[in-house]
Amino acid sequence: MKKLLFLAIAALCVTACSNDDDATNNCPQPGSIIIEQLNSTSVLFSWGIETETAWEIEYGLVNFSLGSGTVARTSQEDFFIEGLEPETDYRIYIRTNCGSDGFSEYISVDITTPSISARCNAPSNLQLVSLTDSSIELSWDENDETSWEVEYGPVGFVPGTGLVIATSQNSYNIEGLNSAATYEIYVRANCGTEGYSEYSEPLVITTD
Repeated sequence: MKKLLFLAIAALCVTACSNDDDATNNCPQPGSIIIEQLNSTSVLFSWGIETETAWEIEYGLVNFSLGSGTVARTSQEDFFIEGLEPETDYRIYIRTNCGSDGFSEYISVDITTPSISARCNAPSNLQLVSLTDSSIELSWDENDETSWEVEYGPVGFVPGTGLVIATSQNSYNIEGLNSAATYEIYVRANCGTEGYSEYSEPLVITTD
């Protein structure tokens, strides 16, 4: 009996030591998740940071199990997820990657993507009209709308974080660009009280 009791205590100690080895006390959690922009098929979110510079994100349908979702890693302080389904519940987890100190505990947020607005038509057929070493002239199909936002930045930038220009014309000349630089450009309709349309497909252009 004493031998059995000793073995049980030893096993308990091994388990406790193993849990201590997996502890994440030296790796701070990210701050609260802030939803910056939520569309029917995408979400842009950010989080408060401590002193760390790398994070791991996992997301899926609201009841998915950790380890079975879509995983992404980033060193940015915000993240853009696209390719979501409209009117669907999702859960997003994020944790800090502290390198040799392991990972922090997860924090999470639930979102519900809205339905696609039938009252605000996205521009289509975004295309290059002309190009110089410092400018890009664009045009797009109106699709019965009268106001738009052109957003651009370096290739790979997250929509919602670029330079935004409002226009009432279905063409625009972006000036003051760097030569031999590659830019990614989006356009969306501004429908006033009815909100914004989805973004157009991106156009990637390199100046002369």
